[in-house]
Amino acid sequence: MLKKNVLVILLLFVLAGCTTCKGVKTGEGADEPPVILDSYGAESVRPGATWRVFLEVQDADGDIHSIITQLVQPGIGYYPPDFTYIKEADREGFAGYLILITPRDNNLLLWEYVEATLTIQDCEGNKSEPVKLTLRFDNKSGFGPQEVPEKWQMAANNKLGTIMVEIRSIIDDNKEGDSRRRRH
Repeated sequence: MLKKNVLVILLLFVLAGCTTCKGVKTGEGADEPPVILDSYGAESVRPGATWRVFLEVQDADGDIHSIITQLVQPGIGYYPPDFTYIKEADREGFAGYLILITPRDNNLLLWEYVEATLTIQDCEGNKSEPVKLTLRFDNKSGFGPQEVPEKWQMAANNKLGTIMVEIRSIIDDNKEGDSRRRRH
């Protein structure tokens, strides 16, 4: 058991070392947090479609570390935060997009929605002002790629990562809770 715990701790230190900010420029603007210049996400998608969230970000001292995405869904609550680490080439600033894969769930009612709060963090721990985007589900939108506004055409070539959160339906959560209550 002790060996297993030691191995897990060592693995965590190795992984933490992989995400440090080695070789980044700091100096002028070191106390300045990154700035989200603009953001965009389609207001609604069909369940099962991929939602793209576009961001334009700058950092005065060029040491952007990660994008922190926090999702909250009424009736479900907060999901664990997701961290997308930024490539060295994009640490001064970028225009790009994240994706969120939505479930192909007929139980995602038309009135269900998810609110995403995105924050940029630099290597010193400075955080940008957050931006909030709301995603609603409908049966009108197609399954194909979302239409990208003209302003975001270039950013559509820079995929930053995937928001690794599995959205649940309120109905599924209630069914799961009912079955738990019946078993006891």
